[in-house]
Amino acid sequence: MSVSELNEIRDVFDFQSHTHFLHRVDGYRRPILLSRSEHNILFDFARSRRALAQFNPHVWYLSYPFGGFNDNAVKAANDAGFHLAVTTMKGKVKPGDNPLLLKRLYILRTDSLETMSRLVSNQPQG
Repeated sequence: MSVSELNEIRDVFDFQSHTHFLHRVDGYRRPILLSRSEHNILFDFARSRRALAQFNPHVWYLSYPFGGFNDNAVKAANDAGFHLAVTTMKGKVKPGDNPLLLKRLYILRTDSLETMSRLVSNQPQG
């Protein structure tokens, strides 16, 4: 999308970070973020926040690319000022969980509304 298109929809959508240049995989299909130094990751995260600030002055959330994270990424996320970060670890967020290592619920396009409702309302799967 172009900057003008993003500006047109910013009153409806909230833009958050998915990194600036680290959303790629290496030759082994691993997120490149995992092979970068904490300094490089922090630089990228800060650059992403600055770029998104033109659409949203409160860029506080990060989605780790391909769900890849390590200690360097978590520390860089904290140092860059992110309040929350999501992984691709399956599960529900519970009180006391690290806000920079949040799990996700997986909802498929083929899931019924009943299935989605059970997932988000803590009802046992049946």
